[in-house]
Amino acid sequence: MTTTPTEAADASASMPFLSDFWYAAGWSAEIADKPLARRILDRPIVLYRTASGKAAALDDCCPHRMVALSQGWVEGETLRCGYHGLRFDCAGACVEIPGQALIPPRAKVRAYPVVDRWHLAWIWMGDPAEADPATIPSLPWMDSPEWAFSNGTIVYDCDYVLLLDNLIDLSHTTFVHRQTIGTDDVARTPIKTTAERNRVLVERYMNDTEPSIMYVKAGGFTGKVDRWQRIEYTPPANIVIDAGAVPAGTNDKSRGIDTRVVNIVTPESRARTFHFWAFVRDFKLDDAEMTDYLARALTHTFNEDKVLIDGQQRNVEARPQQRMLDNNADAGVVQVRRIVERLARGG
Repeated sequence: MTTTPTEAADASASMPFLSDFWYAAGWSAEIADKPLARRILDRPIVLYRTASGKAAALDDCCPHRMVALSQGWVEGETLRCGYHGLRFDCAGACVEIPGQALIPPRAKVRAYPVVDRWHLAWIWMGDPAEADPATIPSLPWMDSPEWAFSNGTIVYDCDYVLLLDNLIDLSHTTFVHRQTIGTDDVARTPIKTTAERNRVLVERYMNDTEPSIMYVKAGGFTGKVDRWQRIEYTPPANIVIDAGAVPAGTNDKSRGIDTRVVNIVTPESRARTFHFWAFVRDFKLDDAEMTDYLARALTHTFNEDKVLIDGQQRNVEARPQQRMLDNNADAGVVQVRRIVERLARGG
């Protein structure tokens, strides 16, 4: 159905976490033989890669004296605690207690399923029996030879849903990102919002318009362009932006640029959020200078968002009774929040 905002749920309320989904725990290249401590959905996790290359994740707490396992080290296919030397396999079972032959049943830690896909290490935070890798989001551009790839990570001091708000509603780019992707027409162009059970799509089409600074650099445009933005949300916190441009009036993609901005959002805590982003493109695939420019431009852009959203979080916390005001551009925001709330209720 196509929607516009009417009565939204309280937009200032903190949103619940959705456990039974795959989240990005980090880039696959980050997960190595040195244990990595990371908090996900407010749970301390230790991530590591075994000698065979398997990515693994355990609760970051040794059951012996409750020291962080991330302070230990990898031995073969196991992780050894750095305090008294207990050793655990990837399923969380203790396989060695130095100086003790008997291993009690309580000598175990929670293990989390981890799968490497699309350059990311995905972790399942819910019931391990429900962890089906087929439900990992499909991001085929991320490792296709027909697309070039830039990526990065930004950590925001905010509730994760504030970041989803920012990514699903790009009208702010006109005002926040004037040095990279912002143009005057984005904010004034009407959007079409389509909401399905577990999907929200926001579309904006801008014809015969000036290209952004980044598009001029990337596409070499010398005149006006026809631009599009198709922004898709899927649970728990994934937003892919299909965006590009062609010379105005041509509809000729061979003379234009086609991109995907992949945004995988992972809550660290109630007020801190990981944003794993990738910018993939179908042009100048072997141009290292272009790859570097786009990585710098997107990093600059997202850091501009961070300044505003971190401040927004402080305002939300200081004004718990104040309700946010919705306008037409917030149709996607409203629908995303409704999906999160429904799924949190088990619907």
